[in-house]
Amino acid sequence: MPPPREIQFSVSQHRPVIEQSSNQKLLTIGIFAEVYLVDQKTIRKAPRSRSDEDILPISREATIYNIIGNHPQIAECLSGERTDLVEVKYYKQGDLAAFTKNNKITNELTSRSFGQIIEAVAVIHHFGIIHSDLVLRQLFNDDDSNIRLGDFNSSQYPDHPALKYEKATHCLPRGYELANAVSSDLFALGSTLYELVTGYAPYSELYPKAEAFLPRDHDEIRAQSGQQQIADFQVEQRYIKHDFPDVSRVFVVILYSGAGTVLSHQRMMRSGCI
Repeated sequence: MPPPREIQFSVSQHRPVIEQSSNQKLLTIGIFAEVYLVDQKTIRKAPRSRSDEDILPISREATIYNIIGNHPQIAECLSGERTDLVEVKYYKQGDLAAFTKNNKITNELTSRSFGQIIEAVAVIHHFGIIHSDLVLRQLFNDDDSNIRLGDFNSSQYPDHPALKYEKATHCLPRGYELANAVSSDLFALGSTLYELVTGYAPYSELYPKAEAFLPRDHDEIRAQSGQQQIADFQVEQRYIKHDFPDVSRVFVVILYSGAGTVLSHQRMMRSGCI
């Protein structure tokens, strides 16, 4: 897979918070963060601005990596105890969503990835961490085709509530005034495993196709956002009614049950599907 394309911005468009250097390339500017590729080896994330709203997610992710430490199923953090930015190893094979879309995946590799994803989530739960935004693109394929979980900028840890909820296709219907929990993470894990096995998110057919509808102006952006919100509402209503995707033809046991509950890590591992 070729390295990510550098994004060009004029000085008036982009005033970076962190010191610039010739060995780093700006990849993207997100809602709260700037993301750089450094020396083709490291992904560097820094706050987009000096506001608390942009600083907190970066500090949160740095803290999570420090709590977990090194683990073969967790993205390798390279920034030590710094909390003003996050540096993780650059995985050239990319995230698992892109990798599975661009490569033919054997059943053997799918089965191994399935088990490693479950293990990664079990690891963070051991430390009292709730990922809170678990989807296939938050998992990375390392040089040995092993799975590593990352992107903890919204995650919850003891006494620090999550900064967001999961996307609708991965979100357990619940009282949203409550803190995220292991059960909500496991539900998102079920949707993520569904993505892995089927190649698409649950009820993806309800959403506008990105390649068929590229917004060109504000009106089209608003129209696309409206379609997205309608699809999110439809998915949420189906989940509330315990109307989950049909997994009868999927070769693994997905975590949804008829009662809308989820299995524990241990029951998943004992299911015989990995």
